[in-house]
Amino acid sequence: MRAQRPLSFAVTAAILTLLLPAALGSQTAPDQGYDKAKQVTVTGMLIGSAAPAPPYSVYLLISTQDAKGNVKQWAVEGDSIDALRRRGHKDDSLRMGEVITVTGHPAKAGKKPEERMPKPIRGALARAFDLAKEGRLILGTEITLADGTRMPFGRMK
Repeated sequence: MRAQRPLSFAVTAAILTLLLPAALGSQTAPDQGYDKAKQVTVTGMLIGSAAPAPPYSVYLLISTQDAKGNVKQWAVEGDSIDALRRRGHKDDSLRMGEVITVTGHPAKAGKKPEERMPKPIRGALARAFDLAKEGRLILGTEITLADGTRMPFGRMK
């Protein structure tokens, strides 16, 4: 009987050692889908948002217009709603139709960030899903409002 305890402890320790890197990797998986070496800034009108239950990220939809008048939409991933609230965000911090500037990191080519999105995918989340597949998804690190107020939005700097 005594020989089984050290063996069972060793087996448990080995299993935990194998599972720990996977567990830690899953916590940082959203960051791994983005290119930390590149930074992008998108200015446009806030046209949609999705705030799924934690631990899922909040998604914003932004409509931009270039000098030629071409409209392009972007999806912006941020922290979970709980993390944003802990940093002082309120439900009315952002209003639909206001112009905001988002600074962040673009999704890496070949990654599929849409696989991390909660299911079912509908509404604004469905549009964010489509934009992610089209390569127009960024991890927003900061939002700047029209009055110059800056708000942290994502995990990476």
